[in-house]
Amino acid sequence: MESFEIIALLVTGVGVVSFATIFTILYLSYANSSVAEYQAGQRDVELIEETIYNNINSKKVRIRVARRVKQVLFYVAVSVLVPLLVLSLFTKLTTGVAMIGGRGVIVVASGSMSEKNPHNPNLGAISRYDNQFNTYDLIVLEKVNSPRELQLYDVIAYTNDEGVNIIHRIVAKEGSGDSLRYVTCGDANNANDKYKPSFDDVIGRYTEERVPVVGVFVMFLQSYSGIVTLVAIIYCLIMIEYVSEKIYKAQRSRHAILEASIDFVREMTFDRSLQTRFVETVRFKDHEYVFDENGFVSKTPVNNNTTDDGDI
Repeated sequence: MESFEIIALLVTGVGVVSFATIFTILYLSYANSSVAEYQAGQRDVELIEETIYNNINSKKVRIRVARRVKQVLFYVAVSVLVPLLVLSLFTKLTTGVAMIGGRGVIVVASGSMSEKNPHNPNLGAISRYDNQFNTYDLIVLEKVNSPRELQLYDVIAYTNDEGVNIIHRIVAKEGSGDSLRYVTCGDANNANDKYKPSFDDVIGRYTEERVPVVGVFVMFLQSYSGIVTLVAIIYCLIMIEYVSEKIYKAQRSRHAILEASIDFVREMTFDRSLQTRFVETVRFKDHEYVFDENGFVSKTPVNNNTTDDGDI
């Protein structure tokens, strides 16, 4: 790993871990507070109003659909991101190319095949070929099973003696059998490559299928910083779903208690003119004092022998 990769990994790691920690603390605190409020009955008025408002069937259907859509989006996101993470880890720990079913993709990291250099010593031969590609293109490779399948002027991806993936054209062959070596050159270069790969160095042959620019995103995902970021995104999605479900269960549990205690909730019809009115009752010694949003309303004597059934 290069020094700049180590620095990028450390910076990204510290940033992502810090964000995930703060996000977890704040979101869990919010969730625990909401659950406690529902359990203590502090949101009963809100739940009753919601029940009345949702008494229209269309409202109930929309709420159920919205919740189902949210769950589907969560599972779709996770089902896409987790394979991406696995693929990123696999390509990072191997050659950078995942060959599946004899085919794979690789990101073009340089412009050495983007054009035909008039000073290229092989220009006469490659002038017949117009299968160049640009930096950050995502190109498709096919697996090659034997040296006989590789022909002059095929474009191949191989790993050189420094462990770097190169995508260049075969311009000559040297030797035969186990000593066979390929002379390669980028179409935009003016000299052949110093390293001459053997067949064992070859990753695959270019199929002339490519997707422009997408390689920028793929390269980021294959970097250590991209992998750390991907893990953080998956973690946050799972945390959001977990906390949302926790709050929803507390809400539904309290709602069930209210429905069992207040028989008229299901029978009330929706009234668009419904308004919320603040009323507070304070019992002190032998009197009950009633206040609303405007202040004091009334004072009523209280019979101390009256039994209090308690709060909901």
